[in-house]
Amino acid sequence: MSLRSITAISLALSLIGCATAELRTPNQDSAALEAALENIRLGWEQGDGAPFYAHFLDWDGARYIEGGGENLGLEDLVVNHVEPEAELSLRLGFSNIQTHFEGSCAWVVVDTEIQLTTPDGREIHNRGHGTYIFRWVDREWKIVHTQSASSPVRTGETDTHSH
Repeated sequence: MSLRSITAISLALSLIGCATAELRTPNQDSAALEAALENIRLGWEQGDGAPFYAHFLDWDGARYIEGGGENLGLEDLVVNHVEPEAELSLRLGFSNIQTHFEGSCAWVVVDTEIQLTTPDGREIHNRGHGTYIFRWVDREWKIVHTQSASSPVRTGETDTHSH
């Protein structure tokens, strides 16, 4: 085998190795995580589980926590929480979005604002915070856990709650 052939083969193998590594290496694209959260936000408001099934990693043992309650698994979250809230004219806002990356994990911290009307006519208006934890799986970011909490907005309150 000639030196030229060996060089060509070596170069080809190097390029293949780089391409394979690129597929395994998580991208650190904050816009992609924010787009996923925007899809989730719209899914909440519309009672549409499709964005949840697209962006969440459904795994045995998954727990999604909100304000002291929890859903066990993705189907429980969608069927018992997301879909029913469409009937409540839910309005959900995310602001102060902060993304962080650490290897094959990422997390997004958001401030939240929630408004809805309960079946008995009670108006709910809460503000709080949420965290979405992502894992790089099959060349895309998937949500593996969420946790959020909020408290009622008092009349005349303009600032978000913090301590």
